Amino acid sequence: MEPVNTIYLIHHSHTDIGYTSDQPVVWDLQERFIDEALHLADKYADSPRDGAFRWTVESTVVLSNWLKYASSIQIDRFIQLEKAGRIEVTGMFANLTPLFDMDQLVESVQLIGQLRRDYGFTIRHAMNCDVNGESWSLVDVLRGAGIRSFSMAVNSAVGGFPFKQRPYPFWWQGPSGNKILAHLGFPYDKGWNFGIGHDKEALANQWWPTLRSHLKAIDYPLSAVWIQSFHPFGDNGSAYEGFVKFIDEWNAEDRELRLKLATPSQWVDAIANDLDKLPTHSGDWTDYWNFGCGSSAREQRINRASRDRLRSADGLYAAVSAANGDRKTSADRSMTRYRQPAWWNLNLYDEHTWGADISIWAPDCDDTASQWNHKAALAYQARSLSLMLQRDGLAELGRLVQREDSSDLLVYNPLPWPVKAGGRVLQHVIHPRGDHADATAGRHFQDHDIIFDLLAERASTGPLPDFSADPGFRYLLPVEVPGYGYTVVSAADLLHPKDVTTTHSETVLENSRFRVRMDMEKGGIASLYDKQLDHEWVDIASPYGCNRFLHEQVALPEEGADQQHPSPRDLICKLDWTHTGVEIQTGWKKNPPFERRGPECVTAYRVYSTPLGQVAVQHLKAPGIAGMLRQSVFLPKDGDYIEVESAWEMGVSTYPEATYLPFHLNLPNATVHLDLGGQGMQPGVDQLPGSCADYYTVQRWVDFSDGERGLVIATPDTPEVMLGGFHLADELLSFHLDQPLLLAWVTNNYWMTNFRAHQPGQVRARFCLLPYAGPFDEVRAHRFGAESALAQPIAQSLGESPAVGSHLPPTGSLLHLPQGDVLTLHIKHADQGNQMVLRLYNPTGHEQEAEVGSGLLQIWSAELCDLFENAIRQVDVEEGTVRLKIQARELVVLRLAAGVV
Repeated sequence: MEPVNTIYLIHHSHTDIGYTSDQPVVWDLQERFIDEALHLADKYADSPRDGAFRWTVESTVVLSNWLKYASSIQIDRFIQLEKAGRIEVTGMFANLTPLFDMDQLVESVQLIGQLRRDYGFTIRHAMNCDVNGESWSLVDVLRGAGIRSFSMAVNSAVGGFPFKQRPYPFWWQGPSGNKILAHLGFPYDKGWNFGIGHDKEALANQWWPTLRSHLKAIDYPLSAVWIQSFHPFGDNGSAYEGFVKFIDEWNAEDRELRLKLATPSQWVDAIANDLDKLPTHSGDWTDYWNFGCGSSAREQRINRASRDRLRSADGLYAAVSAANGDRKTSADRSMTRYRQPAWWNLNLYDEHTWGADISIWAPDCDDTASQWNHKAALAYQARSLSLMLQRDGLAELGRLVQREDSSDLLVYNPLPWPVKAGGRVLQHVIHPRGDHADATAGRHFQDHDIIFDLLAERASTGPLPDFSADPGFRYLLPVEVPGYGYTVVSAADLLHPKDVTTTHSETVLENSRFRVRMDMEKGGIASLYDKQLDHEWVDIASPYGCNRFLHEQVALPEEGADQQHPSPRDLICKLDWTHTGVEIQTGWKKNPPFERRGPECVTAYRVYSTPLGQVAVQHLKAPGIAGMLRQSVFLPKDGDYIEVESAWEMGVSTYPEATYLPFHLNLPNATVHLDLGGQGMQPGVDQLPGSCADYYTVQRWVDFSDGERGLVIATPDTPEVMLGGFHLADELLSFHLDQPLLLAWVTNNYWMTNFRAHQPGQVRARFCLLPYAGPFDEVRAHRFGAESALAQPIAQSLGESPAVGSHLPPTGSLLHLPQGDVLTLHIKHADQGNQMVLRLYNPTGHEQEAEVGSGLLQIWSAELCDLFENAIRQVDVEEGTVRLKIQARELVVLRLAAGVV
């Protein structure tokens, strides 16, 4: 090991979209920070010294906002300084959480392509700060975006980091086998904390000797170390000129240690000859930090639904544009105006800043309320725009479709494979504005889930639903809808709930596959017997059961307990900010004092027999919530799955608490797999050593299997889960599944800053359970997760006037998408030209062949592209079909020219 002789100081503003100031203020401040950084970089542009000012732009969305308002002179000078290496633009959209799946990550990096194309920026490095981890799929997305290196400045607060040592440079290998140079660094404030910029004596006599000893102890392999720093103000700080004089004076004193104000790429260039010394690690960089997203469970569920809806809207618009050719439609207007804001709002909600720095200890302060409302507005904006974009795409497709009656419905399937679509259709979708539908009618922009919201709200405050009155929806009996296609259904075939709903109070539900026994004491499912596999899926002896609500809170000693504890969260985690070592310990308290309670009793129960199946609804008296807990089980008339839903009202208590919905399975010796970032992962196997094993941020599914049988649990609403038991604050060094138990961690307010102290209002969580025979199959899990995300049929009235020359038949597939092991993640309109773009992913460990065939749209030509839709090579089209070889875990982009003959 060579002795370290140089610190490369990476100076940037840690970008919190909020936290220190209201979000609109932060956006404006970040523009001013770039102005100041540009001024300082220009001021020292001719300086050859190591202290010459250099600045790193931490996120592309902040730079994009600056570019909208900067003068042409400023922009030109910025471009010149970027080319000269005095300013570096890094590639992350913002400081992101693992709430992004693979395709959402691809959407977030599109800004890199725009900045390169429009301004010529290089963008070779990606930087993420604060958050403790990112999903494994990020490696391949960054590599596909032309990024060569990635850094994480992990915050010590209530967190943790892999390898249990840092700084730690290594090669991070992605699922496909591609690698990226990664740097696990100290927190982004470390340079200032070491005294750089303000205290030579502290740096020389305390921090440099301490750091040098630390680097020797961990066998640090390089002669240059990367340290980050912000402005002495802290988070959302400006460019700081004081570093320049400090570094120049320090270096002039001919010390053992040299300081260099640098950019990430300069550090990478400096260690270029030593890269073969670095180890390679493969696996998910599993995050500790993101559990706080449970402090806004409703908005998190809404944002997840919006993401699926935006993909549906993109697929519809791509098809409509191809079918219409050069003819303009109203969907062109809405897509041009609202697509980017919709995706950006969605992405920014999943950014790492939920609210004010004082959100926990001053929850009723105006600052806290203001920042939360700005944050929540991102989710609600994405919801509204996604509803409109999907509706406009459906309406324009409907205008091209032949119909017998204007009251007919178009039912659309965005998935690549055929599905049986059945469920609730809103009355105003069937007859918007009475019998006078047109493109200006507004009510049919509404979310289909409004009916569930209304029924759940009424059920939690009053009696069980009574369908003798008109509930505002009709039943669509299951009808097969082709993959990436549609079918027309007569409105006359829809059924009124009061005509087809009967009720009873039997506690056992049964169909040809399952026999379900309800738990009439504590709620949830007492038994799930699988007739086909001759297996009981619920651990009947477990105190947790299946979908049995559980409330948790920090417990204080009964005798002499001070219920006005000044900071009860300190019983979970308390940081010592006065620690004098290079590392501040995470602060987790071992075995925190939690009290957990389940429901007291079932207060009402009813089973509704409908044309779709049976729905058992329970009302329960439960601790820690406002009003009643409502839980339901849906057993379809035909089907190999069951669906469970829970809804309750949270109150205004700020005392630290959490809610869970456990699923304890009768599956000894099970192995578990998770959907992390859109990528299947086995905990403890596909993780970076020492990354979080206490809890996980999942996307669509969790799978338990013993090799002979298994069960997929789809998680469309709830991202945070624990496995095998309660593990908050355990800081597990390795993963072991003690028991086949999934704890869906629906809500919590355990963080001490940033996240919400309470979330008054409705919380809702839905899960779908699919048993199967045989070993784990990742493709099956992905498909079931995608199907479960479609809670209700995507339907639209055909009451609008047909387009001139409407010619599409009443049913059909727009394109024939891959049906085997290759997944279609996204279909969209090309950024340039009237073409279609498909993102395809092979989730298996082997090469797969994918076929994309003509459907109602004829494929004329095809190109393989990079992530930014730049052509790589032509692909042959034979008899209207494109055939591709896709390597193991590879993501490919295919651009098609297609239309109607």
